Amino acid sequence: MPELKGVILVVEDDPMQRELIAENLRQEGYQVFEAASTQEALNLIAQRPVEIAVVDYKLGNESGLELIRELRRRNPLITPIMVTAFASIETAVEAIKQGAYDYVIKPVDFQKFLLTLERARERFRLQREVADLRSRLEEKFSFKNFIFVSKAMEQVAGLMSRAARSEATVLITGETGTGKDLIARLIHFSSERSRGPFLAVNLPSIPETLVESELFGAEKGAYTDARERKIGKFEAADGGTLFLDEIGDLNPAVQVKLLRFLQDREFYRLGSTRALKAEVRVIAATNRNLEKLVAEEKFRADLYYRLNVIRIDLPPLRERKEDIPLLVDHFIREYSRREKKNIKGISAEALDLLLKHDFPGNVRELENAIERAIIFAEGEVITRADLPVFLEIRSEKELAESTSDFSRPLTDKVRELEIREIRRALEKSGGVKSRAARLLGITERMLSYKMKIYGL
Repeated sequence: MPELKGVILVVEDDPMQRELIAENLRQEGYQVFEAASTQEALNLIAQRPVEIAVVDYKLGNESGLELIRELRRRNPLITPIMVTAFASIETAVEAIKQGAYDYVIKPVDFQKFLLTLERARERFRLQREVADLRSRLEEKFSFKNFIFVSKAMEQVAGLMSRAARSEATVLITGETGTGKDLIARLIHFSSERSRGPFLAVNLPSIPETLVESELFGAEKGAYTDARERKIGKFEAADGGTLFLDEIGDLNPAVQVKLLRFLQDREFYRLGSTRALKAEVRVIAATNRNLEKLVAEEKFRADLYYRLNVIRIDLPPLRERKEDIPLLVDHFIREYSRREKKNIKGISAEALDLLLKHDFPGNVRELENAIERAIIFAEGEVITRADLPVFLEIRSEKELAESTSDFSRPLTDKVRELEIREIRRALEKSGGVKSRAARLLGITERMLSYKMKIYGL
């Protein structure tokens, strides 16, 4: 018995033809279901996971073309193949337009038919992989993964929601690491363009001489190394979204061409005089002050106004520290899965250290700190000792500044110092009081007393 290759539905109103096709396919190792009419076929796909549908052009008084269209509507992953005795260019074109992958002519040449089936199986496999990938992307970049409790981010979420329902150009501003790329992807995957491509271009990473060809494409011979036609990002993103990161770094010559595209939806490949069109939504982002660049005549005012239709300003993490515990919890779950560790949370001391940090690198810096902590953690809880050293250095610097402040009583400074040293000793000793007391040079009884009065 050959190995099962796939699941095929044969729809043919002639019993002899249907049985002949079905039996040959079974001998080749396919699982085959049979249907004599449109309704039988639709009932079967509602109950069975069909991969390929072999459909006759004429089904009594019904049309196989209409069945193909309905099969694709109900399950876009099904790969239909039309079987017809009426071979013509018009028939083939109409079958493809309705969603057929290919067509075969009666009487069926089974050797050729099997080759067509192999290609159809490969197409089904690729479609399923793409659908799975898109599903994971949509899950990753869905609004439910947009984590916040702060008022500042609540306003951002409202703007994102409006942007997702619109076709307008979006400008996202914010410091490095605030998540501008994530916001752009969230808008795309929540919009009607979600089935189209999302392409991201980091403009500063492209040599200035190649930016134009990267965005708009180039004809063969347009410049020294142009050995073949190059398709630009605008052309490749047709039907979807193009994310232009760090738009403030765009050189003046390309600014003019981007403005033309935003006004007329037209562009030219480098080295060509033929205007091309692309239905692309542009989302731009920058960590620079565009208003200042406009005032200094380093960025075109008309382009700025074209980009600044929906403006989303992302606040730095230091201005929304109430979001840190939720983000920490999210990153712990994410990196624990990746590292195959059972990390259940973070200690109060470690979280307190994170809350005191200003995070100049914003969410990206926080994520990197938690990723590092997950890798180095030996227990089920992230401790202060698992966090990066720079957080400790910053904490000690702040402590030194606070202890040199003569406006505060000595008792407060001593209390802070003792709490800090007790916490460090407990972490280093794994929470064993007797060991921690020896590290501190005091008795275990004294340590217990201090822990009680300090509420540790």
